[in-house]
Amino acid sequence: MTSRWRVIGPVVRGRVLFAVPTRAPHYALTVDDGPDPATTPGLLDALRRHGAHATFFVLGERVRRHPDLAARIVAEGHELGNHTWRDEPTWSLAPDAFRERLRAAQEELTVHGSVRWFRPGSGWPTPDHLAIARAEGLRCALGSAVAIAGAGAGTAGSGRWLAAVVHRGAVVVLHEGPQRARVPATVDDLLARTARRGLTAVTLTELAGTG
Repeated sequence: MTSRWRVIGPVVRGRVLFAVPTRAPHYALTVDDGPDPATTPGLLDALRRHGAHATFFVLGERVRRHPDLAARIVAEGHELGNHTWRDEPTWSLAPDAFRERLRAAQEELTVHGSVRWFRPGSGWPTPDHLAIARAEGLRCALGSAVAIAGAGAGTAGSGRWLAAVVHRGAVVVLHEGPQRARVPATVDDLLARTARRGLTAVTLTELAGTG
């Protein structure tokens, strides 16, 4: 990780959001790879129970398949982020292919509202991808607390350990989908634990506005 950061650090520093310095008792909750009927409704129910909000980094092809879920996400006060067209490692894409997938996803997403953020698939953006996203009016957001165990959905203890590392201004990254059935329960547990510490989950846009 250290050597990787030496290479990419100068490229992404200041151009990618990892966290937000803020005095507000907020952190951003973000969920990748939806929308999906197996998990999105449960996630939305958990968020509603806790009066929390999130940013859903969705895939264009899945928004096309489940426009009702994308519409529900926005109707319930959450926001959509661009996770490109399909679930793939975007760092391997040539610039033209990346631009094509980013734009295709953006066309699907903006039917439901404005979109300000993008997150590359499988981790890191390239310098070219950052420049393309910026030209399309999108800022890259990664995260400071990422659930990796359980295929990105977390395990039975994920809510506990995530809550322990979440602080003001943190950006939490989770994933959803058919193989990640535990993620609604993880979110429910996380929201309850952080609420006891006086912290509330908000969208990326709301968090960025408090910095």
